[in-house]
Amino acid sequence: MKRRGDIDVVVVGGGLAGVTAARDCAKNGHATLLLEARDRLGGRAWTSQFEDEPIEFGGTWVYNCQPFIWTEIERYGLEIEETPGAVPDQMILLANDERTVLSGEQLGEAVAGWMQYTADVRGIVPRPYDLMHNTEAALAADSMSALDHLNSLSLSPLAHAFCEGIVELVASGTADSVSYLDILRFYMLGGSEFSNFMDSAARFKLKLGTIGLVERIASDVDFDIRMNAAVSAIEDRGDHVRVKTNDGQTFRASAVVGTLPMNVIADVHFKPELPDAVRTAAQERHPGKGGKFFLKVDGQIGNVATVAPGRPLNYTMTFTQSARSTLLVAFSSDMDLVDHYDHETLQTELGVHLPGARLLSSTFHDWNADPHAKGTWATYRPGWARTVLPAAQQQSGRIHFASGDHGEGWRGTMDGAIGAGVRAAQAVRNQLG
Repeated sequence: MKRRGDIDVVVVGGGLAGVTAARDCAKNGHATLLLEARDRLGGRAWTSQFEDEPIEFGGTWVYNCQPFIWTEIERYGLEIEETPGAVPDQMILLANDERTVLSGEQLGEAVAGWMQYTADVRGIVPRPYDLMHNTEAALAADSMSALDHLNSLSLSPLAHAFCEGIVELVASGTADSVSYLDILRFYMLGGSEFSNFMDSAARFKLKLGTIGLVERIASDVDFDIRMNAAVSAIEDRGDHVRVKTNDGQTFRASAVVGTLPMNVIADVHFKPELPDAVRTAAQERHPGKGGKFFLKVDGQIGNVATVAPGRPLNYTMTFTQSARSTLLVAFSSDMDLVDHYDHETLQTELGVHLPGARLLSSTFHDWNADPHAKGTWATYRPGWARTVLPAAQQQSGRIHFASGDHGEGWRGTMDGAIGAGVRAAQAVRNQLG
């Protein structure tokens, strides 16, 4: 198709989906402009520094069963390193007013409970990149929350609590807010075996940080980048698309790739309008409303992990260790439970997880209050695979959608974002030639 705009392709959003789509569009010979609302690239992949140590406020972990991000790791020769707490010397469960060190029989009981919880995964989600392949079973799992299914099982209190804690970690939300189908999707992608599944979630990270990957993708081929360029409207006019920014600039292009997160997309005016299901989901917001904290603790407290369903911090683990301190990464499944982010509040909660541990300092980024995110990684609420998923996959003329928050496979992860960018760039190539 002949070029009809001043620019071939405008990519809206400079997260991993956006930089990937822009790179591939430029490699396909299209004059490409990327518009990013922030003053940095990466989106919810954000490498920073805390107490002279590199940390990741957002997306962090990678695994070799994630096809799109692993391709980029191989392409750019990036090194990975391990997170100590992913294979802890001691795992502790805090539940039912008890503190249990999970080892021996207790650990076996906890994992056996998870295996019972996910026993039907291969029948329900045999093809996680084709979520509705086994339609009847998938829709049945989609109709219930992860907690509904958990409560239907006859598990010991220990196993029940352990499963709920793992669900909260995967969902970045409460177990009653995410569909059972979405938990099974993650589990099947992770190999449908507990150790591999946990490795895929939180063991290996990029030695140079996610910024190393973002920078390599963005610098692989020339395309224009404009920072602090928040988009207010995207209008398909049939023979071209017009993109308007908040500061009044207008860009004319032959095609647009929109990579906005699910919870933000309704803030932009689209013509034609977004499907009702997508707009409604954006206004309701996906279940990912948790938080991620980095806690610097005095001394070497060892290589530990704690699971604490329902608590303000529901999961903690050792991130790095030094001679004088330990850096923990901690998660909340519901930031409404963390009334304050002050030192005293976090010290009190830390003392529940690790009695005697002394908090030196802490940091976090509130993705829920971030106007360019309005949430953490995306999982689906019960019923959304029936309604939101097909609506999000609709083609809209010259506007192509590439959010890592939609689609199938590793949706909600860095791999899902990169995959969405790759597919969108291919769709643009098919359209523009």
